[in-house]
Amino acid sequence: MLPKVPWLTKTFRASLFLGIGGFLYGYDSGIITPSLALGSFKTYFDNPNAPLRGAIVSVYQAGAWLGSASVGVTSDRLGRRKAIAFGCIWGVLGGALMAGAAHVAMLIIGRLLVGYAVGTITGVAPVYGAEIAKTHERARITAVNQMMVAWGFFVALWVGVGEGKWNNANQWRLGFAIQAIPALILAAGVLFLAESPRWLCLKGRKEEAEEAFYRWHHDGSNEEWCRTEFALIQTSIAEEVQAQHRLGWVDLVRTPPFRKRLFVGSFVWAAAMLSGISFVQYFQTAIYATLQFDQDQQLLVSGLYGCVAPVACILSLFFVDRIGRKKILVTSAALLSVSYMIITILAALYPARPGLPTNAAAQKGLIACIFMVSANYSALLGPMTWIIPPEVFTTELRAKANAVVQVIHYSISLIITQCSPIALERVGWKYYILFVLTNALCAVVFWLAYPETRGKSLEQMNEIFGDIETKRDVEVRSVENVVVAKDVDEK
Repeated sequence: MLPKVPWLTKTFRASLFLGIGGFLYGYDSGIITPSLALGSFKTYFDNPNAPLRGAIVSVYQAGAWLGSASVGVTSDRLGRRKAIAFGCIWGVLGGALMAGAAHVAMLIIGRLLVGYAVGTITGVAPVYGAEIAKTHERARITAVNQMMVAWGFFVALWVGVGEGKWNNANQWRLGFAIQAIPALILAAGVLFLAESPRWLCLKGRKEEAEEAFYRWHHDGSNEEWCRTEFALIQTSIAEEVQAQHRLGWVDLVRTPPFRKRLFVGSFVWAAAMLSGISFVQYFQTAIYATLQFDQDQQLLVSGLYGCVAPVACILSLFFVDRIGRKKILVTSAALLSVSYMIITILAALYPARPGLPTNAAAQKGLIACIFMVSANYSALLGPMTWIIPPEVFTTELRAKANAVVQVIHYSISLIITQCSPIALERVGWKYYILFVLTNALCAVVFWLAYPETRGKSLEQMNEIFGDIETKRDVEVRSVENVVVAKDVDEK
């Protein structure tokens, strides 16, 4: 009989399955990278110029923007599971359109639909994972999304390497067709999972919520814990609703504590995009081209790049629940700034000019720093983007707030992916200076403005942000008032 592994709880296994959404995000993001380097792709679409290449890449972010913007409605109305399944449908359609693209318009529309699917799924899956997790495993469960993103990107890049070896004019269609497979699997399987007990409590469906909670956590020997924990969740959500009544979109910014929650949840994604990771992921083949690498070399190095992130993400699962969120954020942003500083110096001092010899050591150093950016992001900052936003919001606002967070995420990513090929073409290595500065700024903001949320249950976040007065708070204040009144009477 195999030994019992404490990590492999039902919720962790479910998070691995929900991570298919993260895999889809990584694969869809990654498959465009080798495609842009394939000669057959360039020939078929008449050698798209830098603005058109930027549009092909960035329209995916526009679709994701739309998908994430709709999450606040679909997730609250349909439930977490059905909202994910709804998003997957668009992923299947988008993958089919891209694989069968007869002209660039079909390619762009298909990429828009795939982006919509990813925006929807990534807006809901972390919320769902956070709501079913126990406190001590919440970071690990939501960090699984980053690991699956890395695996998706890894598979996409090596599919690209395979496409490059396949001597066929339609080689670029294979990678696009594969996109539909994970979306189809996730859509078929997610409806067999139990719904989020917290969402069911929010909707007043107590019996269903209790049944779902027991399906997630009851192991036959923890009856007392399940009864106590469920009662705490139910009471806390009831107090939220009673104290706040029904909250809408405007309530996200109505009070200082809610604005702080929104800032904390949003800035971590803004920092992730300003880290330059999407620029490196999407346009690394263009960077390698400036080093005078041919098509096969570009695809091979990008494939090796894709090997770094999965390993880093797996390592992060061992410490992400043990180290404070703030410490991870500050360390990651500071190291990213240093990495880009080295990249900038190497690119400035040892430029690769057509027809002239290149400095092999400088090339290797620059590529090593690009790999370090991936390792750093995948092990540190990347997991935090999935962990922090879902955990800092109240149950009633969690879906709406996470929708806003993802809109900000994809908005910044859209700008970077659209502008990067143009900037790289116009100013070359000087563009890297932007990411030296943005990462340094983010490290300072994390240090000065971020609270520590590790070890707190979702119902205890009010202790950090102070926006909800719980029954315990009322009881404590009542006791304090009695003591003060007694002192006054005695005097």
